[in-house]
Amino acid sequence: MPYMRFKENNTGGNNKRALNIKWNARDGVISLVFLTVVLVAVYYGSAQLLKVFGEREFFNSSNIGNMSFIVLYSIQVVLMLGVVWYFALFRRKSGLRDLGLRYYSIFKTIWYSFISLIAIFLVSFLYVFFMNSTFGIEAPSSKIEVLVRNGSLSSNILLIVVTVIAPLSEEVFFRGFLYSAFKKSWGVNVALFLSSFLFAAVHLEIYSFIPIMIIGWLLAYLFEKTKSLMPAIFLHGVYNLVLILILLGELEIIKLY
Repeated sequence: MPYMRFKENNTGGNNKRALNIKWNARDGVISLVFLTVVLVAVYYGSAQLLKVFGEREFFNSSNIGNMSFIVLYSIQVVLMLGVVWYFALFRRKSGLRDLGLRYYSIFKTIWYSFISLIAIFLVSFLYVFFMNSTFGIEAPSSKIEVLVRNGSLSSNILLIVVTVIAPLSEEVFFRGFLYSAFKKSWGVNVALFLSSFLFAAVHLEIYSFIPIMIIGWLLAYLFEKTKSLMPAIFLHGVYNLVLILILLGELEIIKLY
């Protein structure tokens, strides 16, 4: 069944759930270009600077230190949330509720997350099986898996980042801001595709691009149906938590991304 574009001027109970989106796709595209240019400049500039001091392996995930990881990831988070603040809150005078930061039923959030996790793990299993049986391609180690296996980062830092900071910041940016911007200008279907495509692209995982894109689509779909980021943030956090616990516990069950 095709997705229908929801009108923002509904009356009654639906009006309470409607999001007043004042920013648009132009704001989203400008923010993406800005983030890309600045982050590339920061990483490339830092790498070149550190080479001067003989730290050539600074960006190697096998030996990156706690402080380096915290600094680099903090820059990324600040920039992501910064563009959301500028375009949605400051420039367009919207509120946090319009970004989806509003309460949603805890029971429904847990239930939707449970069903979604089953679907995600099933799709991941089938994808890995298909790639291996059809093309003979084994699932490579992800960046986070390399970090865990080499013990180059504190497990406490990893847990906080992947289960709290990453889900919150990424959902605010990709679903609350980008998805809403694309939806306002181009409709639900285009917004679902573009936001999930970009979500997969920024993870820089070629092998797992399709599974990550499916996860991004599901997160955006949850946000569209609930008009709240709470289910998406919770699902994102729980999914990451399951993966990181599997890696930290060295349970070689299956490589899920």
